[in-house]
Amino acid sequence: MRSGASVVMEALVREGVDTIFGYPGGVVLPLYDEMLNWPQVKHVLVRHEQGGAHMAEGYAKATGKVGVCLATSGPGATNLVTGIADAMMDSVPMVAITGNVNTWAIGKDAFQEVDIQGVTIPITKHNYLVTDVDELPGVLAEAFYLARTGRKGPVLVDIPKDVFQKMTSVEFPTVIERRGYQVPGAPPMEQVEAAAALIAAAERPVMIAGAGALWSEAFDELLEFAEKTNIPVINSLHGLGVFPRDHALSLGMMGMHGEATGTLAVQECDLLIGLGMRFDDRLTGATKSFAPKAKIVHFEIDPSEVNKTMPTVAPVQGDLKAGLQMLNKLVQPKPRSAWNDQVEA
Repeated sequence: MRSGASVVMEALVREGVDTIFGYPGGVVLPLYDEMLNWPQVKHVLVRHEQGGAHMAEGYAKATGKVGVCLATSGPGATNLVTGIADAMMDSVPMVAITGNVNTWAIGKDAFQEVDIQGVTIPITKHNYLVTDVDELPGVLAEAFYLARTGRKGPVLVDIPKDVFQKMTSVEFPTVIERRGYQVPGAPPMEQVEAAAALIAAAERPVMIAGAGALWSEAFDELLEFAEKTNIPVINSLHGLGVFPRDHALSLGMMGMHGEATGTLAVQECDLLIGLGMRFDDRLTGATKSFAPKAKIVHFEIDPSEVNKTMPTVAPVQGDLKAGLQMLNKLVQPKPRSAWNDQVEA
């Protein structure tokens, strides 16, 4: 038997989390007391919960692990909202753990009671209110699984004070299954073949690599694809680092705060290949005048992003790393000297 607070700390260790960012408050004190028994997890005391949420984002981006932030009930929980929303927009894996009033006080407007589960529905991949300590091991395992798989994002777990204190003997599940949730695998071969045909026919192609390329760790695959096809590579803001900036085919970052080279190349290209990016307005500007001469191929793990902003002639839906591995077997080397000279000029 161990307490709900012990279950939370055990979950962090099981998931490889070595640092959490939090600010204490009354209902999460049982968890803070339990932290003393788990020296392998470092707690960073923040001065405001919003800072903790953003620190968890930065931790996730820097390490590739799930970032974890912690807050008490009511204002502590609502102070996390901006950071959670930002993680949702940027597809950052995060688990936000919030305390809540005792289960018997929920729904009675108790001191510092806020329906943080309802508040965060639009800005999380999923969220939970755990009212039974026996459900806590499964919920935490599922929360981390959802945060780090598919299109990554934030998950919130709201835990009442008495659930932290109650005891359970339930173990963590060995297999995670969530009804209706499927982790995208390799894209369909026919979609990759359609993309390869368009790439072979293109004379002035360019690609934009976004955060999806980073999270899928498609570094080697992207480099191989670019060098094999001689296609210039542009980065979105969140795709910086996925392709060497000093490479001859790199055009740097484009968009409102980017370099002119990539923006000008997009305006002249006849094929635009989006790799794990969402064509946001800071990158495209007015969509009616963005890439006016180009057909668009869009590699994307989230089907809701395809055709949302820009019309796509060849969507490739699935894991980007796997998709590029498939594509690299299909494309043939093709010199594009005239186009590359034009871009460099």
